[in-house]
Amino acid sequence: METPVPTLFKNRAFLLVWMSGLSVMLGFSMFFLSVSWFIVDVMERPAVLGIVMMSVSIPRVVMMIYGGILADKIKKSLIMFVTNFLQVLVMIAMITLFINDWLQVSSLIIIALVFGFLDAFFFPAVSSMIPIIVRDNELQRANSLFQGSTEMMFIIGPVVAGFLLTVGDFTLTFSAAAILIAISTVLVFPPFIKDPVPAKRTDGKSALYDLKEGLNYVRRSDLHRTGTFTIVIINLFMIGPIIISFPLLVSALGGGPLELSLLEGGLATGTFAASVVLAVWNIKLRRGRMVLFSLLGSFLLFFLFSQAEVFTLLVVLTALTGFLAMFVYLPTVTMVQEKTDKDKLGRVMSIITLAASGFEPIAFGLISFLVAAALPIQTVLTFTSAAGLVLGMLLIWKSPAFRKMD
Repeated sequence: METPVPTLFKNRAFLLVWMSGLSVMLGFSMFFLSVSWFIVDVMERPAVLGIVMMSVSIPRVVMMIYGGILADKIKKSLIMFVTNFLQVLVMIAMITLFINDWLQVSSLIIIALVFGFLDAFFFPAVSSMIPIIVRDNELQRANSLFQGSTEMMFIIGPVVAGFLLTVGDFTLTFSAAAILIAISTVLVFPPFIKDPVPAKRTDGKSALYDLKEGLNYVRRSDLHRTGTFTIVIINLFMIGPIIISFPLLVSALGGGPLELSLLEGGLATGTFAASVVLAVWNIKLRRGRMVLFSLLGSFLLFFLFSQAEVFTLLVVLTALTGFLAMFVYLPTVTMVQEKTDKDKLGRVMSIITLAASGFEPIAFGLISFLVAAALPIQTVLTFTSAAGLVLGMLLIWKSPAFRKMD
């Protein structure tokens, strides 16, 4: 007889995974802001920023599906523990390079590649663990709580990193980020989580077969197929461009670390606020329609963002864009988790995670190329927001079944 799953706030496994997510996201947000500002301000090579960010994303794209296959076969907490531990070692190596003045473009690219490789295993594990350790009727609330509070770390992280860069140097921010990732590693120590070990398979099927099975599973379902396309569009034409635009806009408009942290904090504030609303609301009806029309609204706001040149207005528009973007992402993920067979969750969530982050290298590379060709960043953002708006309208037209889904 199976042990009943405790309610959300009495669920020890969920609470540990949640606290681990808070710690690691706070560390990541501090780390990435520091690296971005190091490249733009210290190295004075803004075009390199896109290359470094691509270096994070490319191995994530290549390995993400295999990360999902692995999550269906191996204890998920073990995957999270090992990847976090290895990231701590990478951070220590990076701090050593910086202290000795050896941190160059080549070493930053290598570090970014390793981080991206490890992320490809971490995120399918955590996203497929939550549906297993919480009750089905609490799944959207758990997703909203986890996503919203971790997004809150992207409000706190840039502000903390900006403050540490003001009173100290990059050694301080890199070290603080490493400590936070180490705390996350301890929290997901497998004996603490006690998540179930996936049943051993005796059919002898290869990883390639598992991959094909997962892709066919997504392709045959209107929900999975349209949901994946929705997440691809918003990440390729909005999230990727807006993330890489922050340091470039700050540099172009004569700002500093504070303005950069405010922009990143604005995006995180909007996504956090939306997550709180979704956690409280716990909407179950007409989610398909809400997702698609939120997609259009977010691109309209992003277009306005591309036209603004005042920091205060940019921060407000960033927050509003992030708010609506979460009304696209969170309900889509929850709908997919609710309607996916448990033995395929790792593979399906790896495809969703790939859609959420795997197309960012294309955005990073394209925008870096256009900026290097002396095209203003505002012009580039205008093109991407317009393209996303058109694709969003096309998706609504072509997806009548998804619009009717609860």
